Amino acid sequence: MGAEFSQADLLNLGQPRGGKSWLARYVIQLKKQAGYRVIVLDPDSNRSEWRGVESYHSWDDIEQQIRDYVEELQSRLKTFNNSSLSESQWRQKLWAEGKALSLICEEATTYGDFIKDAELLDKFGKLALTKSRKQEMPITVVAHNNTQTCLFGIKGLHNLVSKMLQVECLAEVDSVTLQPSSTGKAKVKLDSSNEWLDVNLPKMSVKISDFSDALPAESNPNPPIDKATLERIYELEFNLANKAGDTQDEPKKLSPQAQKLYEYLTRTERIEADVREFKGNFKVAGERFTVEQIKGWMYEIVGAGLADWIAEGVIKLNQI
Repeated sequence: MGAEFSQADLLNLGQPRGGKSWLARYVIQLKKQAGYRVIVLDPDSNRSEWRGVESYHSWDDIEQQIRDYVEELQSRLKTFNNSSLSESQWRQKLWAEGKALSLICEEATTYGDFIKDAELLDKFGKLALTKSRKQEMPITVVAHNNTQTCLFGIKGLHNLVSKMLQVECLAEVDSVTLQPSSTGKAKVKLDSSNEWLDVNLPKMSVKISDFSDALPAESNPNPPIDKATLERIYELEFNLANKAGDTQDEPKKLSPQAQKLYEYLTRTERIEADVREFKGNFKVAGERFTVEQIKGWMYEIVGAGLADWIAEGVIKLNQI
């Protein structure tokens, strides 16, 4: 997720019963509501657990879906490279054609043990984590850790893991039963950042297993095709601090860097802030930052109600 990494590539990790599977289902619901075609690969369940979305459970089926994903991603890359469309136009075209696809990989740590075609798995991991964003094919990986094994056991992916958006669901051990259970809390590390933020997980009384009611409205089967909408789609997984069903009266607290960015934007009297225009001038203690780091802090500013997205990489500050 440097310029080539998808902000929608999510690594959802944590101890057993820490809440990561429930969280994955919440994210899937959001993705489906946004208009994505969702495909779930889950070797430890069956279709009754995933009603309303495509799901595959045998290792033969999972391997075939991975092969189809790789072929489709390569085909899109080739078509885009040979076209005269800008990135924004290309992505709008994919949405207009209903080709936005989100792949969910449950129990990813076991893939390397059971997928027969190791070369295919290697290609899948590297392509999905470096080329999926511009092709509207983000993946969500659900695993127990963020070591090499979390990404299908493929060697050499440590740097890619560090650049993913990561959510670690926190568990606690019951003093009587000695069984882990979810605390309802998590830590989030934004892509290309080393800082972990404390968040509250969405409140859910039951695990989501039926996604049928998450279909987009028939009158609007695809989201409006504009840059601001695309930004909101990529922002979905950053909204984990929003507690489902809760009111938003209490303002969100910005991380130190996001606060410094907001102070910089207000100090320079910017009404509209384009990351590409001010990136070279924004620094803290002499340190400069990547576009992706700055956009992560911009997401926080928007999430705190201090600004709104008006285009890709552009926010408009709310007047106080």
